[in-house]
Amino acid sequence: DSGVQLQLFPDFKLTSINPSSGPTTGRTVVHVFGTGFVDTFQYFCLFGLKRSKAEFKNSNELICESTFEAETGVRSFWICAGKGFCLESETHYNFTESLHVFHVTPKTGPISGGTEIDVTCNFPIGD
Repeated sequence: DSGVQLQLFPDFKLTSINPSSGPTTGRTVVHVFGTGFVDTFQYFCLFGLKRSKAEFKNSNELICESTFEAETGVRSFWICAGKGFCLESETHYNFTESLHVFHVTPKTGPISGGTEIDVTCNFPIGD
């Protein structure tokens, strides 16, 4: 016995992630698309250097949650199998400022809908 251990990894490919942005508060559900994912392996996502467990959905999709980030900005995105076989996505993940709603007018309307509302928040909305 030479003491050398061989670890085999699934032959998977990473094609895209959706969405590719979310708030710095994290917890955005990110769908990871590709081919060759197997349910007998443990996967994790890397948002920059922060790790998030990935859930196997099927051979073409994994699901993970974005991590908390202190600052806005673009981070590299990786999907990893086992103890470290990782593939980098061509699409990076953009951490954005969280949406804060300050005021909504009117505060009530008919249940049938159709009421136009004005929303004041920290991002421009609509026209």
